[in-house]
Amino acid sequence: MTWLGDQLGRIADEMPERDLGDRALEIHQRRRRNFMALATAAVVVVTVLAATVGVRALNAEPPAAARPARPPELSTIKVGLVPTVESAPVFVAVANHYFEEEGLTVEPVIVTGPATVVPQVESGALDLAQTDYTTVFRLNELGREFKIVSSLYQAGQGGFAIAVNDDSKIRTAAGLKRKKVAIPNLGVLQQVVLNGALKRAGLAPDDVLLVEKPYPEMYNALRAGQVDAALLAEPYVTHARDTGRVRIVEDAMTGEFANLYTAGVTATGEWIRRNPRTLAAFQRALAKAQRLIAGDPQQVRDAVPTYTKISREATTEIALGTYPAEPDLKELQRVADLALSYKLIKRPADLGSAVVKGG
Repeated sequence: MTWLGDQLGRIADEMPERDLGDRALEIHQRRRRNFMALATAAVVVVTVLAATVGVRALNAEPPAAARPARPPELSTIKVGLVPTVESAPVFVAVANHYFEEEGLTVEPVIVTGPATVVPQVESGALDLAQTDYTTVFRLNELGREFKIVSSLYQAGQGGFAIAVNDDSKIRTAAGLKRKKVAIPNLGVLQQVVLNGALKRAGLAPDDVLLVEKPYPEMYNALRAGQVDAALLAEPYVTHARDTGRVRIVEDAMTGEFANLYTAGVTATGEWIRRNPRTLAAFQRALAKAQRLIAGDPQQVRDAVPTYTKISREATTEIALGTYPAEPDLKELQRVADLALSYKLIKRPADLGSAVVKGG
């Protein structure tokens, strides 16, 4: 029995050690299972968070940096415009809500000519206005601070033309001697253009009598005999020709006047200093419309009937130039040189101070 007792005692002594080993193994395995479960849960949470952030990023609006940091100083501005194809980009920008995208409401105001807007801009009745450039150069020469803030139009062939009644005896520009000729305003680029045509015909500026008439009134003035000839701009060139009662004597945009910049936008220096963000918003929206027109000229033909009495059918024949999104200083220098050559200004224009950067 001694041997049996010894064996039983040895077994009893070994039992606790095996239990402890089993328990340690179980604890180790349980901890490992818990760690794996926790790791799996963490992966799920991270994945869900990433998906949520991704969805929010996809649905988020464009970054604020894409928009102006501060709104324009003015929410609404009035812009004086001559009702020709030159001013079309402003109407295209309005129709396509480009000004609204910039936080700006633009109210076009039809004016009779580029020189008539000067007192309205100076008084604040208009914020901005269409200019023929020569007017700005003349004003600066007189010490009045007007600036070119945007370009509008570069005339092409047929964009301006001298017209007479169909039964007139005038056949060429040479026949204009001692005749009354309508232009929109005195002292503007259109007077330079007419003087160029007179020079080519061997005439001097004082060989004709200039009469101020707004473009929309020139046709009726011709028919009524109030003037003998008129310097028309599109779309009135096409309209007059299509009536069959008016004859085109000469395309005015030839020779040194070919592809000339004829229209831009002006403001006073004081207005620009007070409203830099408003001006920048206007410039961005206008340039966007001009780039749209460059790829789709039909935009102009669609716009013209909305601010003139020209029918949509007649616009298909309009001679269009181009609509530069930024002023070209070399082209503006051409205008200044012509104005000096034809004595509408007395000294060379200072383009550095006349043109606003970014315009």
